[in-house]
Amino acid sequence: MDRWLNSHWFVRGIALLLAIMLWMIVNLEPEQGNSSEAVQPTRIIESVKVKPYYDADNFEITNKLQSVKVAVESNNPFLKYNIFDNYEVFIDARGLASGAHRLQVQSRGFPEGSKVTITPDYIDVTLEEKQTVEVDVQVEKIGKAADGYELKQPIIKPFRVLVTVPASQVKKIGVVKAAVNVDGATDTVSSNAQLKVYDKQGNQMTGAEISPLVVEVNIPVTSPSKVAPLKLNLTNELPDGYSLASITMNTQEVTVYGPNEVIKPLDTYSGPSIDLKNITSDRVLQLKMPLAPKVVKVDPDTLDVTIKVVPSETKKLENVPLRVTGLAEDLVAKVFTADGQELNTVSFDVIGASNILKDLTANDIQIVADVSSLPVGVHEIPLVYNNNLPDYLKVAPNALNQVTVEITKK
Repeated sequence: MDRWLNSHWFVRGIALLLAIMLWMIVNLEPEQGNSSEAVQPTRIIESVKVKPYYDADNFEITNKLQSVKVAVESNNPFLKYNIFDNYEVFIDARGLASGAHRLQVQSRGFPEGSKVTITPDYIDVTLEEKQTVEVDVQVEKIGKAADGYELKQPIIKPFRVLVTVPASQVKKIGVVKAAVNVDGATDTVSSNAQLKVYDKQGNQMTGAEISPLVVEVNIPVTSPSKVAPLKLNLTNELPDGYSLASITMNTQEVTVYGPNEVIKPLDTYSGPSIDLKNITSDRVLQLKMPLAPKVVKVDPDTLDVTIKVVPSETKKLENVPLRVTGLAEDLVAKVFTADGQELNTVSFDVIGASNILKDLTANDIQIVADVSSLPVGVHEIPLVYNNNLPDYLKVAPNALNQVTVEITKK
């Protein structure tokens, strides 16, 4: 003890404690007036919300309840420092019928012994009986499906719900909506959507009760489609000495999905490309089906192609007629070879696989000299071999490809 009394910090602490106690005695003691009773401290609480107690299952309060001011008096000198968090200001409308009522505002939960004054001490309340009706659910689609896709009729479970509102608002009910986001959808959209009620002017009826509040919504998403013949694209030619005997595909047509403006004009669908320049033997290929611009899907999405390659053979077609086209009615034309011999037919070789060449005749190809727009005179023009040839055959490179045409007046 002597050690403490000799400590400067201990003495200073005792002095500080005594100073605080003296301040509290002077400042917190209630002032005495000429009367025999002391003036009690008062605490004012503004804009207090009034809680209503009523039969919420069968009635609705249709007017906005007035806020009140609460004055709390107490002989507790620490009243202004107290935190009121358990008090309640309320009206009791239980057992009352529909209509307008003026009810006393009551309170509870304030410190014991306090005097509570509420202003105003009576407020008006209007009770209206509730009414329940059945309403069909409508789906509000937010956004749009991806390009080339269409939204089908929504499937709603349940498709009809119960809506409870004050009786006077039943006729104002417009629609019950389930909002579902479908933006960018490419497949069925499924959602557990919360419902909202809107009046006939499109305003949300926030006080409406909905049962059930959540429904299951499924929106099928599809794409318009069309079945079209498949066209295989062959590029370049086989190396010299090789010919195609056959090309087979596992399907001759495909189903094309996309916007109507894209798929409706389709007569054929352009399939995968095969470069022939390095192929010298049989091949079995599995190729991915290309997507044309704005086409969203092709079924099947892959193509199996079998290529049969054989050594090339040659067949000569003799005396195939030569046709002159594009000649004006008042003109005549003669065709000559480079050495001046008049030409009416052409003989040439065709290269291909033997299984195809064996059925080839002169009727399978046309040879044309086109003189369209040419004036009277002598002209050098190319011969055109119109390719009515069976698939995978070609005219030999040494075939006659240019002639002289003499055009004169009739």
